[in-house]
Amino acid sequence: MNEKNPSPKNRCQKKLSAFANVAFDPSSCSHQNATLHLWQLLRYFQTMPTRTEPPPETETEASPWVEVAEFDSLAQAYDHGLVILAMGEACKVERDTERGTFALQAEPQPAPKIERELAAYADELSAPASARPFADWAPHDAGWPWIYTWIAALLGSFYMQVQHPTWSDWGASSAIPLFRDLQWWRPFTALFLHADLIHLGGNLLFGVFFTYFVGRSIGAGRGWPLIILCGAAGNALTDWIHYPDAFISIGASTAVFAALGILSGSGVAECWHKRPKLPLARVFAPLLAGFVLLGMLGSSNDPRTDVLGHACGFFLGTIAGAISGFYQHASAPAAAP
Repeated sequence: MNEKNPSPKNRCQKKLSAFANVAFDPSSCSHQNATLHLWQLLRYFQTMPTRTEPPPETETEASPWVEVAEFDSLAQAYDHGLVILAMGEACKVERDTERGTFALQAEPQPAPKIERELAAYADELSAPASARPFADWAPHDAGWPWIYTWIAALLGSFYMQVQHPTWSDWGASSAIPLFRDLQWWRPFTALFLHADLIHLGGNLLFGVFFTYFVGRSIGAGRGWPLIILCGAAGNALTDWIHYPDAFISIGASTAVFAALGILSGSGVAECWHKRPKLPLARVFAPLLAGFVLLGMLGSSNDPRTDVLGHACGFFLGTIAGAISGFYQHASAPAAAP
């Protein structure tokens, strides 16, 4: 039967039903529709007059409602009412004028399930920040002394290059001297040499950014040795791929992209540890983000850019970061029940 003048209660139920149908029906769900109906629902609640005394219900309008929660403010009741709507159940708010509280009511059949869900929601809100998901993404200090030491080493090495040009010839990563003459130090020393100020400035800028987050995520004492080792190993791997052709490279960029790889690998390990709560796509999202940054920052049309060295540093850093992350979780003490 069509109603020309529906009661406020019926209008409220229709708006709640419309929002639930749009927001939680996979066949018709869209972000815009759900947001629109939620906005209309909240606007309706704000403009809906509050009754001091509920009007008597007729036999046809009477329905059994049970109280599932009680709140001091109307905003709290509406906030928890959205939890019930997310479950696909109906609810309403009634004001107790004597006590000055607001009762959140639901239908009797789903009431026990709703009470458990509201209790879980309350526990989540009251949990300390350290117990919430991803609140411990940065459990360590950045390790600024390590960063300052690295900056000083790069600046000092560049000054020595200017004063003694033969430093580049002696310390550059070169395939033939490394594998034929066994000059093992070259992959390491090449990380501290640069072609010019622009080359040095770019590596300092992105290096500080990535190494800062490596220190925050896995600790500077563990992260910096991995950065240097993966950077040197990336140079050696690049030389091995080019050998026996003559190949020479310098720059800290291999270590910089190793730091990016460490972030990606440790991020995958962290998400894998939380995989019961995350979809598989979210678990490997840090790796995808690392590939995107590698493509944006590590590639160039300049023939002098060592794209292969960047990729090797990132590849080895990702492996090292993943191993470090899994080891960190495996060696962490079990949480108390």
